[in-house]
Amino acid sequence: MTDRQYVCVATRLRVRGPRVLPSFLAASARVRGVARSSSGNVRTRLLGMPPFPVYFTLTVWESHDAMRAFVLTAEHRQAIAMMEAVARAGTFVEFTSPTPKVGWRTAMRHLRSTAAVRHQPA
Repeated sequence: MTDRQYVCVATRLRVRGPRVLPSFLAASARVRGVARSSSGNVRTRLLGMPPFPVYFTLTVWESHDAMRAFVLTAEHRQAIAMMEAVARAGTFVEFTSPTPKVGWRTAMRHLRSTAAVRHQPA
């Protein structure tokens, strides 16, 4: 048995409307590509769900350092900077897992937990 813990990050974002969807999807694609190619990334998942677009992300990292290095990339910083303009509301949670094979059921449970940080832009 191992004591290894993977760092997991799950997000939920409700997009403001159809006008901002193209720029949101383009930024998401860029960030997803950077995440997948980042050192220490072991899993990257995106999911879009109705009602009008709610998007989820799930990333799993070998370490906090690997996750932080990704967060500091230009693509991630640019995407975060545009969130006020494209998002109605968002939720973010970080948690750990003994396995890198974290799925949506686990991510959703953590997003509903009291540990999740919720943000409602003006």
